[in-house]
Amino acid sequence: MDILQLTASNVPITHSVEYSCVLNNNWSGTNHPIDYASVSGSAHWSPPVLLAHSNFIDLWSPGDFASPGIESVAEGGTTSTLQSEIEVLQTKGLAGEMVIGANQFNAMDPPQVFETITLSPSFPYLSTISMIAPSPDWFSGIESFCPRGPGGFWFQSFEVATYPFDAGTEMGETYSITNDPESPHGPIYQLTKDTVPDSGILLDPTGTKVLPVVVWKCALNDFEELDNSPEEEFGMLKEDGIMKEIGMMKEGDPNGGHRGLRGHGN
Repeated sequence: MDILQLTASNVPITHSVEYSCVLNNNWSGTNHPIDYASVSGSAHWSPPVLLAHSNFIDLWSPGDFASPGIESVAEGGTTSTLQSEIEVLQTKGLAGEMVIGANQFNAMDPPQVFETITLSPSFPYLSTISMIAPSPDWFSGIESFCPRGPGGFWFQSFEVATYPFDAGTEMGETYSITNDPESPHGPIYQLTKDTVPDSGILLDPTGTKVLPVVVWKCALNDFEELDNSPEEEFGMLKEDGIMKEIGMMKEGDPNGGHRGLRGHGN
């Protein structure tokens, strides 16, 4: 994930805010030429799932095994199983609002504007996921990004470029959805010049790197006080370029205590 742009605001992080987000496609024959012509008319993003959540869970994370819901999105673009998993997290107080978009076809659709999503002191992280379709089990999305800036204010806007990932659940080397399952399942991993299939699919025209496939742009709606009982402001520190709350990370677990949506090798 590359952070392309951050703009400060004067909205304190003790308040809940609404962000309006846009999915801008960057997956194309120009940027990812190998085999793209074979799917240029059908290439699309499955309905994206956006989730506000606490730092005690991840929607997905490299090195983790995909949950059944993440597997369903990555392999078939379906969201019902993932929605059910998220609803469980919501009942446990670990996740906030969820927004689900629509299919977005590369050849014909403009950038997709989503319904607003609320981030709050309890749920300050944003994660997203959408299938690279068609593909075996490839997807892209934001992994647990917290748009809190220095001085205790939300960012007014931010732009994040995301890369392709393999869910570790299905074999396949090209843009196909009819493939054998990966047995046993492996962990989620980023598709780079060193991990793409032997065909070199998803490499850029130079064959030396994999370019981002999506740029996500989010901006604050006109601020209105959504929460009349702002929570206590947390101290801040920078970790891997993302703002994390001091004291909310469970000791001994670099991922922050209880994590949700983890699958199992099988």
